[in-house]
Amino acid sequence: MFRPVMLSLLIALAGCDRITGAADQKVSDAEAIGYACRVSFKKPEDCMKENDAQSTTSVLAGWRAADKDIQDKKLDPSMGTAVLAASASAATDVTTSAVPNEPSSEKASAPEKKPGKSH
Repeated sequence: MFRPVMLSLLIALAGCDRITGAADQKVSDAEAIGYACRVSFKKPEDCMKENDAQSTTSVLAGWRAADKDIQDKKLDPSMGTAVLAASASAATDVTTSAVPNEPSSEKASAPEKKPGKSH
């Protein structure tokens, strides 16, 4: 009689988030989302609204941790924007530059045939 009860109890606890560590992973994920939201200049309210499946307290904890790192000068939130701006500027320069005096007629761009040689 003791074994079936113990077996039932073990099966019931096998799916528990606290035993498997899934609860800790969910909290870590929510904090990472909050941290990323702060680094990307989002308000905590918007971040929590966009990620309503996550724990709001964990999202806010991650947002506050990133804010503290920014205030303590451990993190520069503009770290990726300079690279993006430089690459966008370079792409614009390449697409807007034109070759000067480019021939526009079909005759000018056709290869010349030399008399006397046949192919």
